[in-house]
Amino acid sequence: MRLVRADQLAEGDKLGRSLYTADGRLILRQGVVLNRRLIEGLKKRSLRYLMIETTEAWGADPKALKENLRDQMKDLLNLVMDTVLRGGAVPVEPVLEWSEHMSRIVMEERDLLYHFEDLLRGDANLIAHSVNVCFLSMLTAKALGYNKQRIQNVAVGSLLHDIGLFRPHDGTMLINHPQVGYDLLRQTPGVEPPALRIVMQHHEQLDGRGFPHGTRGAELSEEAQICGLCSDFDYFMNDRLADKLPCGGIEYVMSKIDTSYSYVVVRGFLKAFVPYPVGTELRLTGGLHATVVELNKGHLARPIVRLTQFGTKFNLMEHPSFMVEAVV
Repeated sequence: MRLVRADQLAEGDKLGRSLYTADGRLILRQGVVLNRRLIEGLKKRSLRYLMIETTEAWGADPKALKENLRDQMKDLLNLVMDTVLRGGAVPVEPVLEWSEHMSRIVMEERDLLYHFEDLLRGDANLIAHSVNVCFLSMLTAKALGYNKQRIQNVAVGSLLHDIGLFRPHDGTMLINHPQVGYDLLRQTPGVEPPALRIVMQHHEQLDGRGFPHGTRGAELSEEAQICGLCSDFDYFMNDRLADKLPCGGIEYVMSKIDTSYSYVVVRGFLKAFVPYPVGTELRLTGGLHATVVELNKGHLARPIVRLTQFGTKFNLMEHPSFMVEAVV
């Protein structure tokens, strides 16, 4: 299932969710095949996005799956942002439908991981940041053994974690945006307390040095720690003042253990993020060029490579003095 803009509907598309009027009357039932007349009628109702059934088999192409899921998140976030900017209520129904669909995919796709190349980089806008944070948060939650319902709450909370910044704001709003976002969502039916805590607490830290309320220790939810860590990581990797390597991002995250985030949460993140997937070309210490051929489980930043100049395998775990200098 995927989220599709109304102006991109095509004859033959099958409706993925039933549509209702504001007072609960059925417009179209799930499974209806759309024709030109129905599509025009939907457009006249000012429906901007709909869920459409798909039959794609993604198992053979996880990269295509991730691209499709990212596109869905972007479209959904644009819908939420446009609605909030116009002063409307948060369109929570498509968010909840998407989160149910997304959590099922995350649970079913056993080998779905987030690679360095998957990060939307060099783009400081809220949409790209929210997509990165949401994807990383869901996969971290999966690595920690969360069930489908908990992953769904992480999906909603992390996708909307910065909703408090969607409206025009001044500098003071940067500190208060978690509270603003929480206040915006807490009256919205269907948004569960764990998702609300993510929005409120994603800038808090274990040691109490976060904001907006200085929440610390056991008062800080694990789900909020997941989102906060992934947000920190994304901002670090997208620092325009320096071209960051994935291993630098991992070191940055590990430096936060027990001050900002628990060891358990950091460990989950490190299981979900693959800095150098198989096939990545690297430049190592001394100018050596190499290609990643295998990953070391539990030490994804120190893969096994094949040295281009010599054609031999080289395990970076066994040679700690050799560092990755660049991805080429």
